[in-house]
Amino acid sequence: MTQTRSGQADQSLQSQRPQLIVHAGTHKTASTYIQERLHRNRKLLSSQGISLQDPLECKPKPKKLAAELCKRRTKRWKAFFMQQPEGQHCLLSAEQFAVPLTDPQCIRQLEALADAAGYELHIVIFIRSQLDYINSRYIYSLRRFYHHQTFEQFVDDALQGKLQNEKPKRGKIKRRQDVFDFWNYFQPLLKAKAKGLNVSFLPFRQEGVDPFEQFIRTINLSTTLPWKSCPRKHYNRSPRTRGVWLARVLSQLLRENGISPKSIGNSSQIILNEERQRRWNDPSFWGYSRKLTKKVTRHFEANNDRFAQAAWNCSWNDAFSTSNPDTQRRRTAYAPPSIEAEVRMHAVAQRLLNRIKQQQAAGHFSALKRLIRMMLRR
Repeated sequence: MTQTRSGQADQSLQSQRPQLIVHAGTHKTASTYIQERLHRNRKLLSSQGISLQDPLECKPKPKKLAAELCKRRTKRWKAFFMQQPEGQHCLLSAEQFAVPLTDPQCIRQLEALADAAGYELHIVIFIRSQLDYINSRYIYSLRRFYHHQTFEQFVDDALQGKLQNEKPKRGKIKRRQDVFDFWNYFQPLLKAKAKGLNVSFLPFRQEGVDPFEQFIRTINLSTTLPWKSCPRKHYNRSPRTRGVWLARVLSQLLRENGISPKSIGNSSQIILNEERQRRWNDPSFWGYSRKLTKKVTRHFEANNDRFAQAAWNCSWNDAFSTSNPDTQRRRTAYAPPSIEAEVRMHAVAQRLLNRIKQQQAAGHFSALKRLIRMMLRR
């Protein structure tokens, strides 16, 4: 889309070929926040010639369309295109698209589907520096009790292309493990971009810019338009230093008691709720020592520059040096200051374990009662 200086959509919009804009994450790059702001601004988007496939109001949901790609199916896509208003651009946002967009066949299929429906495909993906990204994924995976690794163990696995609790396949797509090596992970998209596909890789929070504004500018809309904001609850909150320590202890207890994290209702909120109730006001977790920072930086250095040249025609440092001073951050992690403090923290973890056991027992009892009622009706 083109913009006039006033920020309004250019009058030639209807004469352009509509775009199918696919915002594909990646993981831990403010996707939930961006989606909430898109939802709140769907009328403004429409006035600018963009139809949002809002998961709260529209079917098929974007994540279902991503799953359709992974399964090599087209039924939902055809239904989606049939519903779209003529002449408007279409916008989909779901981080689940990142998986099929690492597969060359899925990329070709999506291009063909868009072209057949009269759209030009535009893919938008945020890129987060590996130091920040790995740290964030560690907190995310501990918060959901996927493992009880130390940060150092998690980093070693990340450098080898291993991720905890990742399914080997999604649909017919083999899930890639090298998610932190962007040069290799996004090779299919980089090749498609070199052949002419419109792909926008955005350095996450470049120069401290709000990611929603980064996204809006990328789809050629003005940031001066009256965009509605959203409450802070839609910012992706993560456990802080004591919460991370507690999550690791609780995760180990769950493993010892044979409790799968998938069987725990609303597992991602347990540690956050505990922090809130106890009014812990700790600093953000940052697991790197200076030595580990250098190790990770050197590991990705060569491929990062290859990726940056292909994606942005500049060096990696030019894209990230001013916006991500992660190499200068000092380690911030919790360690109990005394034996008494450690005993208290372990007691908190044990209480949370007991609460989870009670909830599961109550759930099993309710399920048994429903089963008995069903059998008696026969």
